[in-house]
Amino acid sequence: MFRKFWRLITAPFRLVPWYLWLAAAAVAAWFGRSILLIIATIIAFHPIPLPPLFQGEPETVAEARLQDLRHFHHVRRNERSMTDEMRARFDARVAYLEANAGSLTDAEFMLGLARAQAEIDNGHSNTPATRLVARFPRLPVRMAEMDGEIRILRVRPEQQPLLGARVERINGVEVEELLARFRDAYGGNDAFYLTQAPALLDAPDFLAAVDAGEADMPVRLDLTLADGETVQVLLDAEPAAPDAERAFPGDLPQPWVHVTEGWVAAEPDASPLYLQQPGRGYWMERIENTGIVYIALRTNLDDGGEESLAAFSSRVVQTLTEQPARAVVVDQRFSGGGDLTITHAMMAALPDLVGLDGRVYLLTSGNTFSAAIVNLASAREVAPERVLLVGEAIGDRLQFWAEGWGYELPNSGFRARYSTGFYDLQNGCTGLFRCAWGSLHIFPILIEDLDVDIPAPLDWPAYIAGRDPAMDAVMAEEARRRGR
Repeated sequence: MFRKFWRLITAPFRLVPWYLWLAAAAVAAWFGRSILLIIATIIAFHPIPLPPLFQGEPETVAEARLQDLRHFHHVRRNERSMTDEMRARFDARVAYLEANAGSLTDAEFMLGLARAQAEIDNGHSNTPATRLVARFPRLPVRMAEMDGEIRILRVRPEQQPLLGARVERINGVEVEELLARFRDAYGGNDAFYLTQAPALLDAPDFLAAVDAGEADMPVRLDLTLADGETVQVLLDAEPAAPDAERAFPGDLPQPWVHVTEGWVAAEPDASPLYLQQPGRGYWMERIENTGIVYIALRTNLDDGGEESLAAFSSRVVQTLTEQPARAVVVDQRFSGGGDLTITHAMMAALPDLVGLDGRVYLLTSGNTFSAAIVNLASAREVAPERVLLVGEAIGDRLQFWAEGWGYELPNSGFRARYSTGFYDLQNGCTGLFRCAWGSLHIFPILIEDLDVDIPAPLDWPAYIAGRDPAMDAVMAEEARRRGR
């Protein structure tokens, strides 16, 4: 009886060859390892903030805000970049909000949370300005910073004459002064801040929170129109639309962004390369009769098209290997980042693919952030003298914290954020639970700087004319090098 039972349960081992069992065991071990690695990564770098247990519905505004502040404590607990001094300033901000929970306006409370988070002084540990204002009334215009000016780039149809206008004053306050009043609500560098801040200028509640008008009154704008005429207009805010499409101000120079029904965009007279193929996150084009290849990288994630970013990166390398270029331009002026491991091999290969006499031009702006910055460093490290940055200052420093988690506070909807993984592109990163694991296989990347070599800001006159100052600068530099 036992013999029959034994033959039955051991039949699979007699019928299936031993090497297939070994292969199956290896596959199971691999997936088990991957699952454990995923779990360990979540624990180490993406701790999930659980809301307080047994928290009832708030009966007053003050109670609702105190509940939010308790949940906001996850930022303090999980943010790994905080120094003792930062923590003390953070605690002081939170203590003020607790003491005044019942008397602050909604915008003052939200701005207070943003200022507490900004004490971390890290670009990734901020709330997006578009989320900050999403639950508040806003003007029927959208603004963006362009080469030191605030320009209106989106309007409701009835406000179309205001497209392209330069904003001089809002409720009598110089726009530069207004930008300064909001500066302490954002950590990180100025270039990144200016991609966010214009969203605060069209929300009357936030203007009132910095003593620039009344929340329930029309907003007075002093403008210089696109034709040079100076005018003063009064605009009423539209009701809050928290579920409406949001767009970072820094993305508005792309005319297809935030053009949902009822909005009109400022349309350039022509479409230079950076404004072509709006549906793609990455693409490549060989510029005829120049020996230059242009690569657009608007994201470091798959764009939903037929070709993945990994496949695109491989194709770029293969194409340039088979058909070399005199110079390569990589345009990341509208890339907020993504998965830095996907494009590292391509970026590191570019300086060799153009040869010792070739150049790699990296187009940058304040929108160039996170993984896009690592892309710059990956190329710059290989041949610093042949890899040139063209455009405007990038959106972060060379030492920054990323990874982490973002979550909404239950009552106000404030988007809290903390960062847990360190990157250091100048000195390298050490520490297993300090440096982001997902990139350890390509680090250290060590560079001296990512300063702009050829300044070429995108200003309003060039934008509306359909010119690209950065590509013009590249062409001029290549002509100079060739003695033309």
